[in-house]
Amino acid sequence: MSPIKVILAALIAAAPLSAPTAQAGWLPNSEDFCDTDWVLQALKIKVDSKYRNYIGKRLFLVDIESPKMSREVTRDEEHSVGRKFCHARAVMNDGQTRDMWYLLESNWGFAGTPPLSGLEFCISGLDPWHVYGKNCSTVR
Repeated sequence: MSPIKVILAALIAAAPLSAPTAQAGWLPNSEDFCDTDWVLQALKIKVDSKYRNYIGKRLFLVDIESPKMSREVTRDEEHSVGRKFCHARAVMNDGQTRDMWYLLESNWGFAGTPPLSGLEFCISGLDPWHVYGKNCSTVR
């Protein structure tokens, strides 16, 4: 397991102390779930690790401004995983503020798993390989 997954798992495991109670496969139905402290901390760790380890840039996240949910796909018969799509402004150490989109995924319904199983993000202008499509389209 990669170090970032270990850190993310540790943050998520600690989440019940501050996070809302969740049933298996369900993310709380709240617009400010995108603004939850433990989600933002996990996001910051993941962003900092990506730019340092994979892209080789000395970029890191200084602040996350105005996080909010942009849309939601609920878990149902058609969608096996619930998803919340979020948008925020990423303040980077290079002095620039960029659009950042991130995706929160609920677990797949396994007993004992945390309410959040996936966290993906894309920062506008900082996805050189277009992993998340043109202009971060897959996480918008």
